[in-house]
Amino acid sequence: MYDYAIRFEEVETPGLAVFCRDLPQLNSYGDDKEHAIRESISAVYTTLSLYVDQRWEIPEATPPKDDEYVVPLPAVTVAKIALWNEMIKQGMRKADLCRALGVHQAQGDRLVDFLHTSKMEQLEAALAALKTSIRVSPAEPDWIDLPYGGAQGGFYIERLVDAYQEAGVTEMPIGKNREGLAKIKPYSLDFILRTRYARQPNTMQAVDAVLDQIVVTGRFRRSSMTDQVTGKPVESLALV
Repeated sequence: MYDYAIRFEEVETPGLAVFCRDLPQLNSYGDDKEHAIRESISAVYTTLSLYVDQRWEIPEATPPKDDEYVVPLPAVTVAKIALWNEMIKQGMRKADLCRALGVHQAQGDRLVDFLHTSKMEQLEAALAALKTSIRVSPAEPDWIDLPYGGAQGGFYIERLVDAYQEAGVTEMPIGKNREGLAKIKPYSLDFILRTRYARQPNTMQAVDAVLDQIVVTGRFRRSSMTDQVTGKPVESLALV
């Protein structure tokens, strides 16, 4: 609901600029992609703080596009967002929240301060005082989402490891292709994702957002190899 997608753009100086469609006030920078991702987390918190300062409702995240990276937020941060949006909905200010909870101003302010750590118990109590609540579901360990082509699909990373082992390889061409399944290389990662784990085999699944999820698990890394059929250099995904 609040896992915002960011995009990277090359700038004149070495490095990458970071932007977010759902939070247009966000802008950040990194020396490279990994650095940009780390910086983007702080940028999200700073931008959420701006929404509080301006008394704006915080928007929900929209589905990521192919060239975007998703920044997952901790449950405590999601609870703060839910609390703030409920305050906006009810026309409450920070002082009203403090009175509802019977706490000092500084203590109440911290509950909607995205640059300050709060305890989940305190946020749950504040949400209850406003007669609302949130439900947090634990993320599946090493679960990879395939959010493209209609209904969501996905797989556990170990299933992809098994697929490599079954094929007797340690590296596969990624095989990005927007064509239908009939035109996809059967020995490519995209073919495996489409035919084994996706709900819609005619939609490309080996997009950057999915590849980033896979690499983050530490089981795979991006690489390059010679295509076994064409003999040309291609992007690949290799077992670590």
